[in-house]
Amino acid sequence: MSDTHYVLMNDYVSPYQSINPIGILALEPDTELPVRPNRFNFPFNVKDIDGDEIFWNFNKIEPLLFDYRQYHGHLVSSKMMELLDGLRLAPHYKKRLNVYMKGKPVPHDYFYLAFDRGSWHKGVQLDPEQIFYDVERSTYQLDRDGVILPSGFIALTPLASQYDVFQMTNVFYLSRYIVFTAKAKEQLEAVGVKGGKFVPLQEAFDAALKEGRQKLSDLLPKVKKPIKPWFADVSKKDHQD
Repeated sequence: MSDTHYVLMNDYVSPYQSINPIGILALEPDTELPVRPNRFNFPFNVKDIDGDEIFWNFNKIEPLLFDYRQYHGHLVSSKMMELLDGLRLAPHYKKRLNVYMKGKPVPHDYFYLAFDRGSWHKGVQLDPEQIFYDVERSTYQLDRDGVILPSGFIALTPLASQYDVFQMTNVFYLSRYIVFTAKAKEQLEAVGVKGGKFVPLQEAFDAALKEGRQKLSDLLPKVKKPIKPWFADVSKKDHQD
């Protein structure tokens, strides 16, 4: 089943995706400059927001041309959101995203999307309705802290078949990306997803490492070389002589 799934990522070579839009997600608009630092924990505490809108505040005018941007959650155009509303999404939170630049509202039509993250205890997902990465059937390695590195085959739990779109919150190194079925991916590609790119699920970890400019070898536990006695090389040389 996991062979028919894709991960949506930022496409930084797209002309529609600026590399670093300097904007701050917030619960209120900033009408005075400079924009205040954000004190709300996006996307982890989005479930605690009562209203149906949030704000994206900028110190200067920025061109926002994308349909999709992964940025402390997921920023999507109204066109993309309309299509997503017709798909089977895992439990999530949707907010209208109001854009403010230089202290004034700017007429952009975006939504903010965050998936429910379940319940956690000491790094373990406790909510069975939020477990999409199948630890038992997947092959993986562990990093230096014992966290799963999904470097091998990625298997999905039966729960994944209930949705067209979900987020694998129970595997840290892929937890920020949205996963789509092949059919959902085709529907999105038919209308266009400017600024986003689809990567096959089995290639997603390598793509995530590349995006973060990381190497797998840097994450793995260091293997200590056995210490040779000081006379080992001397004895070998004497034997050769």
